[in-house]
Amino acid sequence: MEAHLAEPFDLDFLAGLYGMSRFHFSRSFHNTMGQSPSRWFIRRRVDHAKELLSQTNRSIIEIALTSGYESASHFAQMFRRETGISPRDSRKL
Repeated sequence: MEAHLAEPFDLDFLAGLYGMSRFHFSRSFHNTMGQSPSRWFIRRRVDHAKELLSQTNRSIIEIALTSGYESASHFAQMFRRETGISPRDSRKL
């Protein structure tokens, strides 16, 4: 799943990778990881973006696109929801 972070989230595709139905994949994932696949994807994308913000000089839009978001505004919204701060403020830390 880690290799597909930059792609749009597609539960059917992910379930198919593991030879499972959507339902069984979601249930197994939640039982193992303690969260839904979509929640894990959001958190992992934000973690990836945090790494890029702290370790590179890439623009925020470039980091957004690399992290699987289609726009900087959606990226900023999800980033703030997960971290409590904006991507720009995170870079300053």
